[in-house]
Amino acid sequence: MQARIYKIIAVIALIFLILAVIEYFYFKGRAPLGTFIGKRYVGGKTYEEIDTILEEISESLERERICLYLLEEEKFFYYSLIDMGIVLERERIIKEINNLNRPFNYFHKLQTYRNGVIIPGLFTVKKERFENALAAIKKERCYPPENAEVKAEGGVLKYRPHKNGKGLKEEKLFAEILQRLYYWPSFPQPFKLETEMIYPARKVSDIINMGIKDKIVSFSTFFDDSLPGRNYNISLAAKALDNLLLGPGEMFSFNDLVGEASLENGYKEAPIIVNEQIEMGPGGGICQVSSTIYNAALLSGLAVVERHNHSLPVAYLPPGFDATISYNYLDLKFINDLTFYILIHMQVLENELRAIFFGDPNKCPEVELITGDFNKIPPPVHYRELSDKPPSYREVLQKGREGYTVETMRIFLKNGMEISRESLGRDYYAPLPEICAVGILSDE
Repeated sequence: MQARIYKIIAVIALIFLILAVIEYFYFKGRAPLGTFIGKRYVGGKTYEEIDTILEEISESLERERICLYLLEEEKFFYYSLIDMGIVLERERIIKEINNLNRPFNYFHKLQTYRNGVIIPGLFTVKKERFENALAAIKKERCYPPENAEVKAEGGVLKYRPHKNGKGLKEEKLFAEILQRLYYWPSFPQPFKLETEMIYPARKVSDIINMGIKDKIVSFSTFFDDSLPGRNYNISLAAKALDNLLLGPGEMFSFNDLVGEASLENGYKEAPIIVNEQIEMGPGGGICQVSSTIYNAALLSGLAVVERHNHSLPVAYLPPGFDATISYNYLDLKFINDLTFYILIHMQVLENELRAIFFGDPNKCPEVELITGDFNKIPPPVHYRELSDKPPSYREVLQKGREGYTVETMRIFLKNGMEISRESLGRDYYAPLPEICAVGILSDE
C-alpha cells in the first residue's frame, strides 16, 4: 500500500515536472498571462509581437499633447510628446515583462493571471529637445540674474547693485511629467508651470566684503602722441586690463591677460627693442603698459614674481623701473598677497597712461622706491665710411644714448619709519651706439 502511494506521488510529481517544463519553454519567449501594457493586453504574446505593439503605442503617443499653463497669467501652451522630447522606452518595458517571467514562479504567475498586471509607462526625456520646447516661454517670462558689480570709470569707483533673476522650475516639471506618464494617463495632460527666483552669484554684500573702498595708488607714464601705431597698441593693451579684479592670493600675468601682441590680434607695427636694437614690430608700445602697472604694483606692496628690464633704456621711465614683456618668453607676474581685492583701472588720457589700483587704503602698506649704485655707461661711436664724400664730411646717423647699471629697492614704512627693505634686482641697460657717417674720398 505504501509503495503504491509513493508511485502515485512520483507520477504526480512527474506530471507537474512535465507541465513545468512545457510551461517554461512555451512562455520563455512570451509575456505571462494577465499582462497589460496600458490598456493593451499582451498576455501570451511573444516579445517580437510585444515590440510591434509597443511601436504602435509609441507612434500613437507621439501625437498626444500635454498642456503647460501659467496660472497667474491664464496662459496655455500645447506641445506634443515628441515636441517635448518624451519617448517611450520600449526596451525597458520588455525587460520589465521578462522580469515577471521568472521560471517556476507559479504562485506569482497565478496571481498575475487572476488579477492582471499593468506594466507602467516608462518614458525618457531628451533634455535638449525638452529645453528647446521651453525656450520660447523662458525668453518671454524669464530673465537671468545680474551680479553686483564694482568698476571704475574716469578714475572714479562705481557700484551697481545686484538683481535677482526669474526661471522655470524645469527639473520639477521634468520629474512630474515622467511620474504622471508612469500611470498611462489620458491626454491632453495639464501641467502647471512654476517659476522660481534665481539669485546672483555676487551680491552687494559680497562687493563690500571684497574691501574695494578707494584708491590706494596711482601711477602715470607719458608717451609721444605723434606715433599713432604705438599709441593704438597702448590703448588696446590697457583696455584688456581695465577693471581687472585680482583677489587675495591670485596671480597677475600680463601675457595671460593681454595675450600675444600680434597683427592677427589687432595690434599694429611700432618701434620695439630687439637684441639691443630698435626695430619695427607688432605690438610696439605695450611694454609701457606693463611697466606702468609694474610700478603701481610695487607702490601697492604686492609681491613681484617675475619681471625683466629692457635691454636698452626707455624714454618713459628711469632705469630700474621698467618691465618688458615678450609673449611666451618674458612676462610680468605679481601676486595679490594683501587681504583684500585689488581693482586695476587703466586710463589713456591724451599722452598719459595711468594705472590706478583700488582697494582698502587703511590696510595697504606704505612703500617708497629708491635706486642705488647707479652707473652710467657712455655710448660707443660707430663709423660708416662713405667713399663718395670728402674727409671733412661728418653726419650723425643715429644719436647715441648712455647705458646704465642700477639697483632698485623697495622700502616698507610704518608711520614714516623704515621697517624693511627689499632688493628688486640689479639691472643692466646697454648703451645705444652713436652711428656717424664720415667721408674718405681721396684727393685724386
